[in-house]
Amino acid sequence: MSLHPDFWQNSLTTRWAGRGDVDYHEALPSTNSRLKELARQGAPHGSLAVCDHQTAGKGRIGRRWETPPGEALTFSVLLRPRLEPLKAQLCTLAAALAVTDTIRECCPGLSPRIKWPNDVVIGQGKCCGILSEMGMAGNTLDYVITGVGLNVNQLSFPRELEDKAVSLLGEMRRADPAAPAPDRAVLLRSFLTHMESVMDALETDGFEAFRSEYEAASATIGRQVQVLAPAETYTGLALGIDDTGALLVRTADGRLRRVLAGDVSVRGVMGYV
Repeated sequence: MSLHPDFWQNSLTTRWAGRGDVDYHEALPSTNSRLKELARQGAPHGSLAVCDHQTAGKGRIGRRWETPPGEALTFSVLLRPRLEPLKAQLCTLAAALAVTDTIRECCPGLSPRIKWPNDVVIGQGKCCGILSEMGMAGNTLDYVITGVGLNVNQLSFPRELEDKAVSLLGEMRRADPAAPAPDRAVLLRSFLTHMESVMDALETDGFEAFRSEYEAASATIGRQVQVLAPAETYTGLALGIDDTGALLVRTADGRLRRVLAGDVSVRGVMGYV
C-alpha cells in the first residue's frame, strides 16, 4: 500500500497522532528537517512528514540515515508535549517502545528489543533508528520532532552495514522463506496508535507510566556496556534508566555514571548490541 495519506489516514483510530498536517513526498532529504519547517510555521501536535525515499536523513552524532526507495518506512512525527525540556529525551524512549509494540503486532514471531537510547534491534542487527530534535520557546519546550527509520523490506544492505543491519522481511524469511512483505502503511498506522498511547501516559505520569514495559524490551539494561564519549571510553553494568531517560551505568570502581544520549554511543562489550 502507498504511504500517501489517502490510502491510510481515513482508517486511523487515533485522536491526535497522524491527525494534524500530513506532508507526504515520494522523496525528501530528511523528514525531520521538513517537519521542523512545518513546526516553526505552527503545525499542530501529531503532524507527520512521510516519504518513500529519504536521501539525506540525519542520525545521531552527525551520522547519515539513507533509505532505498519503497523499502523502508521513514517518517517524523511532531510532538508538542507537556514536558520539561530536560525530559524531552523520553520522547525517543516512547517511540522506541512504540516501534517494538508495532513489530510484535504486525510481524508475529519477531522479537524486537530496544538498544538505548534510539535503536531497535532484532537478534544482533539494527532494524530501526530514531532521532528526536527539540525546539524551545524561551525556557519552555515548544516541540519535539521524532524521526523513525524502519528497515521493512530490504533483503540486502551495503557492505559496511550488512553485519549490523536487518529488516523485518529478512528476519521473517529466516523462519519462513515464503513470508509476505509487511505493508508499510499498516506499520505506520500501528505505530501511530501505540505512540499516542505511550505519549499520553508519559504526559500524565512520566516515565513510570511505561518503565516496566520499556525495561522488559531493553537489550541494554542488565548488560555490560561500553560508553564511547568524546573525552573518554569506559565500561560498566547498565542498571536502568532515570526519570529523564538517562542511562545509569555502574563502573568497575563502583561509581554510578549518568549517561546522556546526546553525545555518546553505547554498545555491548562483545558487539554492537
